[in-house]
Amino acid sequence: MNAPLAARQVHKSWLDQPILRGIDLDLAPGTITVLLGANGAGKSTLIRILSGELIADRGAVKVDGHTLGEQDDKARAKLAHVAQSPPLAPFLSALEHAEAMIGWRGLDPDTTLARLRTHAEALQIGRALARPTRVLSGGMRQKAALCLGLAAQTQVLLLDEPYTGLDIRSALALRQLLQARRDEGCAILVASHLAESALAIADRAVVLSRGQLALDLDAAALAAFNDDARAFERAVLAAMDRGDAAGGE
Repeated sequence: MNAPLAARQVHKSWLDQPILRGIDLDLAPGTITVLLGANGAGKSTLIRILSGELIADRGAVKVDGHTLGEQDDKARAKLAHVAQSPPLAPFLSALEHAEAMIGWRGLDPDTTLARLRTHAEALQIGRALARPTRVLSGGMRQKAALCLGLAAQTQVLLLDEPYTGLDIRSALALRQLLQARRDEGCAILVASHLAESALAIADRAVVLSRGQLALDLDAAALAAFNDDARAFERAVLAAMDRGDAAGGE
């Protein structure tokens, strides 16, 4: 497991119902991997396990060589996780969240706050950074959490449905911010149900179906679609259908 993040044979069940069945996944540095699948496919569960928020029933996850569950502080310090509903402290502003993050991660304050403000301007929430997050709309809270995750300067960035609630302008700005973090060497995993937006940013796309990876497309395979989003969607749907058929046998 030499990748910034590596998962091996990850299993998870709820009430005896298998959610994840033997997931193997490596995230390479300087890449954006998009995780696709139907609602309920297990995307959020997988990301929560990769972040250390949930514990797998079986299997191992390593971040920069540190095993989650055994070396949690060292492992989790190397990654940032932005959930679909970010658990921001309601009475703290994004700036106050950033100050706490700076202390915990040992980041340079000037660099981190400058990055936070740059990201906030790109996502059109610059004036909201000093406001308590409880007064922000759901979309603005999502943007604030994304700005914090991007500013954390970690080796691994895990995003669960980051485009939810974003308008077109903000979605395009987020794409550029993610590509900039990728170019800095960050290993990024984006869970999404939107195949078209995935094709626009992905260096790799994996499809989760019935708790298993049903399709794994590298950069060359993605380039072969020639930006044909409909053809890509058909390939994703076909993989999901195969996974459903195999799971029903």
